[in-house]
Amino acid sequence: MNHTTTKFKWFWTWQDDKEEAGLGEMARADWHLKSLGLPGFYTFIAGEPRNDVYRLDFVMDRKDYQAYLRQFRDAGWEHVGEMGGWQYF
Repeated sequence: MNHTTTKFKWFWTWQDDKEEAGLGEMARADWHLKSLGLPGFYTFIAGEPRNDVYRLDFVMDRKDYQAYLRQFRDAGWEHVGEMGGWQYF
């Protein structure tokens, strides 16, 4: 059975490095980012500890959004979701 938990946390735009590090710490503590909901709400799924690395990118212009995502996917990145323009990989 998959155990999930939803957490609320907030970060300011200048704290993207802290956000990435915090998500990595959650993965090392058995909780892996599954999805993003309303601003500040994160869903994590329980699993084995992993040394995942998360990266954020901000997108304003969405006219070539699918090409943008394909570029990262082709490089081996997994797009977890988006929150307020922030893309979570």
